[in-house]
Amino acid sequence: MRSVHLRPFRLRAPRYGGQVGASARQVAVIVFLAGVALPDDAPDAPNLARQAPPAAKVSLDHAIRTGVEWLVKNQNPDGSWGKRTSGRTWEVMAGVPGGHYAFEAATTAIAWMGLNDVAYQPDASRKAQAKALAWLVKNVRVKRARGGEMYNTWSFGFGLQALAQALRKNASGATEVELRATAAELVKAIGIYQTPDGGLGYYDFRTRTYRPSWSTSFTTATGLVALHLAERAGVDVPPKLVAKSRAHILRCRTPAGSYLYGSYLKYYPRAGINRPQGSSMRTQTCNLALRFAGAKITEKDLRQGLEDLLIRHHRFAIAGVRRPIPHESWYAVSGYFYLYGHMYAGMVLEQLPDAMRKYFSPKLIAAVLKTRQPDGSFWDYPLYGYHKPYGTGFALMALARCTPPVTK
Repeated sequence: MRSVHLRPFRLRAPRYGGQVGASARQVAVIVFLAGVALPDDAPDAPNLARQAPPAAKVSLDHAIRTGVEWLVKNQNPDGSWGKRTSGRTWEVMAGVPGGHYAFEAATTAIAWMGLNDVAYQPDASRKAQAKALAWLVKNVRVKRARGGEMYNTWSFGFGLQALAQALRKNASGATEVELRATAAELVKAIGIYQTPDGGLGYYDFRTRTYRPSWSTSFTTATGLVALHLAERAGVDVPPKLVAKSRAHILRCRTPAGSYLYGSYLKYYPRAGINRPQGSSMRTQTCNLALRFAGAKITEKDLRQGLEDLLIRHHRFAIAGVRRPIPHESWYAVSGYFYLYGHMYAGMVLEQLPDAMRKYFSPKLIAAVLKTRQPDGSFWDYPLYGYHKPYGTGFALMALARCTPPVTK
């Protein structure tokens, strides 16, 4: 099996100089397809920017119920979610076994939060949540896979967020002592992996040192959101850790309200990936993290971010869904940001007045449902056997925060 890097983004001037372009590989595919005769009755795939697929045409209640049922049915016997197998001939690079431990831990935390967030709580879901939480406290502190690969930072961020939620809700499956002890380990781990510029990243191919040197704005924001929620749950969080993360994300913010992919792109602020079209799914995380950390992120800023994602630049966000190669879509968008960004959009809604929530909720629901499958799951990017569990978890987290549209 060949692998590709879920790599640090690098600029290619002919393609990402602020304009839309096509790679040589894309052109070759287009030329090849131009010579292929399709059957006259071959159905056209729906243009997701303009219309919803058949599986999306369900009620919010039905989508939540079937999403919960899919996660319960597909939980691993040990309480985790996700598989290390793949149906593709090549995959995103993941060190064995450490990279998969990280994917599994992060996926399990996301799936647990999805089940825990929604109002639909059948006995089977409660049992699945308890089993997953018991697994998380024992397995979420994942070690680094190898020098240049640190997917475990995602385990730390989502794991800490899940444990903080479990503490606030007195969730079953682990004792308060276990939850607090594991949460403290994750806070310490985030401090260890924080780069000198205050960020968090998931690769470091430059130095491969104990303290990494490469980071991204959105990974940092994921960690900062988790730190804030952990602190609210009574977990000790060093103020310096928060302050450095906050400063890092602020340095990545552009005058347009978008965010640099990482501070290493500070000399290319107008590159496609850094503009609102390329940043819209990552903007939600960064806005939320800064607001939690006390930075001056106003309701107007939050509203602009949601409008970029759900209205102005939705066509670029959805265009990346299920494309198999990272950053191959317009403005260097990757499919795996889609449900991630919409989950945080749901969290942003909680920061807004009711009138704004009622306005944005139907749009967020419609955007999330575009990734729904006939079996009740959701996914946005093929990733071994993790994409459906994490996608469904993200979707449930987003939908749980939506106000159902008012019908006349």
